[in-house]
Order: sequence, then structure tokens, then C-alpha cells
Amino acid sequence: MNTVIIAEKPSQARAYAEAFNVKNKSKTYIELEPCSTFKNGALITWAIGHLITLKKPHETKEQVNTWDLSNLPYLPETYELKIAKDKTQHFISVKNLLKQADLIINGCDIDREGSNIFYLILEYARITNKNIKRLWINSLEEDEVRQGFNNLRDNSKDYLMFQEAKARMVSDYLIGMNLSPLYTLKMQEYGEVSATFSIGRVQTPTLFMIYQRQNEIDHFESEPFHEIHGQFYKNEFEYKGKMKLLEKEKSSVLDKLKSIENVKQGTIKSVRKEKKKQLAPMLHSLSTLQTTANKKWKYSPNKTLDAIQKLYDKKMVTYPRTDTQYITENEFNYLKENINRYLSLYDLNHDMDYPNPRKRFVDGSQVQEHYALVLTKSVNKSQIEGLDSIQTNIFKEIYNTTLAMFLSDYEYETTEVITSIKECDFYSQGKIDVKLGWKELFSEDPIKEEDNKLPNLQEGDVVEAKAKLYEGMTQPPKLYTEGQLINLMKSCGKLIDDEEDNAILKEVEGIGTEATRASIIDTLKKREYINVVKNKVNITTKGQLLCKAVAGTLLSSPEMTAKWEHFLNKIGKNEGSQSMFLDTIEKFVLSLIENA
Repeated sequence: MNTVIIAEKPSQARAYAEAFNVKNKSKTYIELEPCSTFKNGALITWAIGHLITLKKPHETKEQVNTWDLSNLPYLPETYELKIAKDKTQHFISVKNLLKQADLIINGCDIDREGSNIFYLILEYARITNKNIKRLWINSLEEDEVRQGFNNLRDNSKDYLMFQEAKARMVSDYLIGMNLSPLYTLKMQEYGEVSATFSIGRVQTPTLFMIYQRQNEIDHFESEPFHEIHGQFYKNEFEYKGKMKLLEKEKSSVLDKLKSIENVKQGTIKSVRKEKKKQLAPMLHSLSTLQTTANKKWKYSPNKTLDAIQKLYDKKMVTYPRTDTQYITENEFNYLKENINRYLSLYDLNHDMDYPNPRKRFVDGSQVQEHYALVLTKSVNKSQIEGLDSIQTNIFKEIYNTTLAMFLSDYEYETTEVITSIKECDFYSQGKIDVKLGWKELFSEDPIKEEDNKLPNLQEGDVVEAKAKLYEGMTQPPKLYTEGQLINLMKSCGKLIDDEEDNAILKEVEGIGTEATRASIIDTLKKREYINVVKNKVNITTKGQLLCKAVAGTLLSSPEMTAKWEHFLNKIGKNEGSQSMFLDTIEKFVLSLIENA
């Protein structure tokens, strides 16, 4: 039986080949020796990313010019495919291999685009009536690869993922081919600008959220406010406090201050101490890692994705484009077995306080296509030494969250103090570490919490005091960071920083997918709709013009786009039809053209 494996890219093909004995190599495929997995050997070829793409309207048989408004709407009955630029010879080789195959294995990335890349090749090569199987692995380690090929899946789920991905691709194509020329030509007609405007099903509502934030800042009216702050001293140790005023008292701030500003002593009215524990952070999905890396090191989401992909290709971490923060007991067990070796990678010595799975990290019901980003079984010290600075930081973040799952809780003590100056109460808070636990792993992080230190205070103590007026102005909301944009897209416009809130709102349908959000942000930059200065996302004049043009339409609605994403997911689960979704998109395009 002739077996042909299609990988998504050459590096992936090489990783598969390393798990077996190689018989021969050529420019377009690798031949494997016969073995227990492949009785007659196998041929591994690759796609070089998107080998087959959709033809632009002017490239089709009809040769439609969509930049002539009289030719809109452009809603073809069939969608013609083509070989991507400069890849013809490679495609011919892949096609010839497939024609001779008895068994074809989809070894592309285990996501929707991996399915799309594979089946578009088969469709364009007119390969039918072949036995097709799906390789399903979350790591490129040799034993994982061998195990995957020994336990191939049927292609039923894979083909549904292709149906979803193709619906996504065609809908984006229809919106781009119709609305980009429509808005560009209409804006040029009214003398707005000579630039070309690109419209996207996901990129445009994302841009509109950035535009709305800029509007909030531009129209914010700053107002003055006054507070009474206290400075206190005990044995030359200074601490600060703030007076809490009731709403009805706020108008008399100056009167309050006048009554105490010359009083030089305060009395400790109460001291309340409480010991608390903080659990280890949840494991990372792609988006939580992108958000964290942007906050800690100002890395763009695309830069983070690129670094994780390289770590995955080096077999150091598991599959990058994951949308879950959980693992199954299988992953937990292999991580536990390797815990001492992992600790030795950085010469660490920690006790394993949590040797058993906890629901916060280990929950098979939360794992569908992929599990959370964790370490592989085989990662070693020499690999770490060969990483650049970005890869090192990203690896260490995944390393820390993986190991933190096993270590003791972070314990600390909070102190709340009320210092009274002549019947006026000032509130102070402090925090001290009791046991660092898992936090020791994160000691080198560039962002550290500000711990408010308080002196040793007892109820009834007298301290030196000085009350003063604080005058401030209310501040506008801040520009988004790139990391916050990932969260915005994921939560459909709701800015979520807290992991617990994120978990509560996980059912909210976001826009884009885990794998595409970074590229959407990059597209907005390349098309000069936004620019990023010191990690702050600014909308350009071009971006503002487009947002004004689409305001009030569904193109500006992240909620509507989220509903589309929800329906696309249903196609992948065989709960919705591709034709019904595309019919909705066609009606949407028609309505926008009529109203433009």
C-alpha cells in the first residue's frame, strides 16, 4: 500500500521523518524505510503553507473587474482555485504523489486552517476515492509522532473543520472583493482620500473598537477633584493613608482639612490583619500568553506567536494555537514524572506540594482539539542555551506556569490600618509575604507588585501626623495595548484582564480565532489603519475615515461578527450548514451595497 503524508511545511515534514528511518530525500518529499508503522514505507511531502488559494475576480474565466461599481455585487456561483505564486512545480510533484497513493494522511496543523490547506490541495488536484486518515498530535516529539501515526483518526471531524474553514475563507473573500472596492471608490468619489481601503469581516469591527476608544479619549471632559491624604511617621518609618469621605461630605473637603491640618498627631484606631493564599496561575492558552508577553515585555502578539512556533518546532513546548487553559490527566502524569528533570533545567530545588491533579488545571471536559501550552517530555538544557532572548522569555513563562501547578500556594498577610486625626479616619493597607511558594519561579519577571509596607502598629499607638489636600483631575481612559486587543477580540469588546473574569465570560463569542487574532492586528498595521507607539495602539487618520464610513452598519459591530463566528463553529460541529452561512453573508453584502 502506497502511503503519502502531507505536512503543512518542510520543518514539520522533517520532524515527522526524524521519528522513523529515512530512506531517501528529494526537493519535494522524504521517503521512509518500511517499519512496523508503515509496512511498505511512506512518502512525506508538504504544502509550504497555503499552496492553493482562491482566484481574484479578474483572474477567473469571467474576468470580472470588481473595481467598476457597475459589476457589484460580485457573488459567483462557483469559486475558482489557483496555485499560489511560485509554487507550481511543487504542486505538480505533490499531485503526482497523491495520484499514486492508496492512503493519504493529513499531517498539517491540527486546526481549521490545517484542514483547509489539505483539502484544497486534494480538491484542486482532483483527488477522489482515496482512503484518507488524520494525524492528531499536540507535540512534535518523536514518541508522540510515532504514537500519532499508530493511532490515526478517520477524517470525519477533519472534513467538518475544512467545511468551517472554507466557509470562513469564502465569506472573507466575498466581503473583501465587494466592500473594499465599494468603500474605496465611494470615498474617493466624495473627495475623502485617494488611498485604497481594505474591508474585512474581522479586521473592520476590531478597528472600530479602537476608534471608539479614541473617541472616548477625545471627548473626555476632565474634572477637578479633591481628597485629603495623610502622612504618618512612627520611629522614622513613613506610611500614607487616605480619608474616605461620604458623598454628602465631599463638598466640604476644605472645611474638613481646616479642622485637622494643624494637628500633628494621630492615633491608631484599629489594626486588622488577615492571612491569605493565592493559587498558582492557570496554564496558558495562546491568547493568555500573548496578553502576558505584551504586558511583561511589550512583545506584539505576532512576535509571541512566532516565538512559540519556533519552540514548538524545536520540540520544547506543545502545540501553540490552543484555545484552552486545561490539560488532561495524561499530560499531568507525564509532567509529574518529569518534574525533577524540569527543575534541573534551571538548577532549581522545590518540593512538589500538589502531586495530584486539581480541577483548576486538569479537566478533560475542557480539552477538545488541543490542551494548554506546557513543556514537552524531552526538553533539555542544551536546547534552552540555544534560544534568543524572546524565545527564552516565552519559554520561561510556559516553564513557570507548568511547574507552578505542582508547587505550594503563595501565602501573604494583609494589614488594614485606620489612623485617626481628631475624629477623621485615614485608611492604609499593607501586605507582606509569608511564603512565596510558586511565586519564587516568577522572581525575575519585569513587572512586580508594589507591596505597601507598614510599620509594626498596635491599636492605641500615637504617631506623628500631617494632613494635606490632594488636588487631582479625572483621567480619560487609556489607549489600548496590543495585548489588550487580543482580549478585546476574544471577549467581543469587553476588556478583561483578570483570569477569573475571563473564565466566567468564556462563553462570550469573540471575533477571529486563537490562530488568527495576531495576524488581524498585523493587518491593521500593514494597511496603515493603526500604529503602535510604546505599546500603545493609535488609530491613524486613514483608520478614522474608514470607521466614520462604516459607523452604524453591521461592519462596525463586533457582536454581529461574533454571531458569525458562533455559526462558523457550528459548521465545524456539524450543527450548521455552509450554504446557509454564505447565504447570510451574501444578503449582508447586498444590503451594504444598496445603502452605501
